[in-house]
Amino acid sequence: MHVPDHLVSPEIAIASAVVASAAVGAAIWTGRNEWTRGRVAMASATAALVFGAQMVNYPVLPGTSGHLVGGALAAALLGPRAAVLVMTVVLAAQALLFGDGGVSALGINVLLMAVLPVLVYAMVGRVLTRSPRWMPAIAAALLSVPVSALALCALCAAGGVADAGAMVAPMLGVHAVIGLGEAAITAVVLIAVHAAAPGAAEWDDRPTGSVRTGRAVAVLSASAVVCAGGLAFAASSFADGLESVLAGRAIIIDAQLFSGVPGLADYGAVDGLPVGVVGVIGVVATAAIVMVAGLGMTGQRARAVS
Repeated sequence: MHVPDHLVSPEIAIASAVVASAAVGAAIWTGRNEWTRGRVAMASATAALVFGAQMVNYPVLPGTSGHLVGGALAAALLGPRAAVLVMTVVLAAQALLFGDGGVSALGINVLLMAVLPVLVYAMVGRVLTRSPRWMPAIAAALLSVPVSALALCALCAAGGVADAGAMVAPMLGVHAVIGLGEAAITAVVLIAVHAAAPGAAEWDDRPTGSVRTGRAVAVLSASAVVCAGGLAFAASSFADGLESVLAGRAIIIDAQLFSGVPGLADYGAVDGLPVGVVGVIGVVATAAIVMVAGLGMTGQRARAVS
């Protein structure tokens, strides 16, 4: 659901960027004391996995594909505040390095794919207080995709897209199906992390130890490389949910303001680099950015304590 440039008016894009910046800033500030070296490692590996898994589109309807969003999954692994930061880094790297999602629409994409899924996760968790702890993560994964799709329709209506009202039904229908895939992928990842490292993820209430965290990081990192370096070769070439709906409503989007770094643009398709090689570069880059940011907050926390 990466929103391209020019889908909404500049005013809506700017307003979305302001709200997204405030949400990310609040998440960083209120969660600044949560960062430990183990949390940094988990966040870095989660960023890598989300980036890698988003490269694997899977068919959902004839001519239409979907891919992991990852916001609810990141929240279940790291907690809501760290998840917002991780998802923001992934989305920024995709837009600025690979031309995936508009640069002017980055605020919209952060709202739809980082902030909203994390809010859904938090709200579902408050409702399902007596359910098994894994259930809010699965429910949030299922619900957050159509919720974000509906929010995009609202932004399009406010931003002057003439056919915005007609987008609602197809957007909800397609993204409800994509949400099923989101829930399934989230479940598989949480089961794998729990099996390898009980207690390492935020949703798992067993005590966390450094060895368990290391195992979780290994599972997430290996999965990221498998997705980006291997499964991406077999990804569906169908248009994703948003692209499919826009094409079906004959909504034409002008060219992106920025198509990505030479060699990396469109995940190597422009210059002919193998998608797996470009995918691994993206995995390493996003993990490294989160690692640097997390260690910076860890250092600030240590100085504050001393």
